[in-house]
Parts: sequence; C-alpha cells; structure tokens
Amino acid sequence: MYNPDRSLQDATTQDLWTALLLKRRFNSFEPEPIVRDLYAQPQLWKKFWLGWLVFDLEFYQKTNEAPITRLLEMLVYAQDDRLFKNDVLYIQSAEDDCVPALLDLAKQWQADDCEIYDRTRLAKLLGHLTTLIEVLGEEKMSQQIDQWKERSICAPIIAMWWD
Repeated sequence: MYNPDRSLQDATTQDLWTALLLKRRFNSFEPEPIVRDLYAQPQLWKKFWLGWLVFDLEFYQKTNEAPITRLLEMLVYAQDDRLFKNDVLYIQSAEDDCVPALLDLAKQWQADDCEIYDRTRLAKLLGHLTTLIEVLGEEKMSQQIDQWKERSICAPIIAMWWD
C-alpha cells in the first residue's frame, strides 16, 4: 500500500509513480479516486504509471518515427517539468480476465477513452525494440528478452486518457 510518509530511500518504484500521479491535475482527471480504487483492489493490476501515448507499429511505419523515439523524448525532458505532465495512465493488468474490471473502473474515473494492449499486441511491439536492445546490450536485456519470448511480461496494459 502506498505510504506518502515513506522515505525516498525506502520507496518502491510504484510508490514514486503513485506520488507523481497524485501531483497531476488536468481536464477531468482526478488522481485520488484512482489511487484509492487501485490500492483497494491490488489483485487487478501489476503496476501503473503515467506516460505519453505509444502508438502501434503501423503508425510508426507511416510516420517513419521509431517507437524508441518516445523513450528518447523522455530522456531529453528528464530535466524539464514537462516529463511530469504526461497525460496517459497505463495500468498493467494482473491477468487477462482483470481487464473488464479495470475498464469498469476507468468508466467510474470518467476516462474519455481507453486502449487495450493485449498480449499479442504487446508481444508485437516489444518484439520490434531491437534498437533498445542494441543500446542497452543484449547481456543486460537477456532476462527481458526471454520473458518477452515467453510473453510472461506481456500481461495486458490499458492506456486511458482524459481529454
């Protein structure tokens, strides 16, 4: 459970993402009910975070923009407040059958739209991140590569946003 009084030294990555989420206000986005509902039902999700919208490979092929570009943009803006103005909430589902319950929550949170990245779609996207593997090195990425091949880390992800 998220504890805002936990020191940064003891904070988990999810604690940090939760703290960033709680700092955001835009359109009809209200973070408190989201955090409350997610932590009340931890069996539905593996992790959640704010980010920018990531498109399907077809988009990148049409625009000649590589998926890695989104990651590189985040690095460029690391010293800039814009990094924390991400407006897409990503929730990785614990399992496939948790997706409907998370979509019901999105309705309660008045999300304007949701997009589901199922296991097949995620495997397709992750399978094309050879640039990232080349940058980080296959040795460092070997565990993730094996997990991607097995699709064990490809639990569905729901992207939701508020216009």
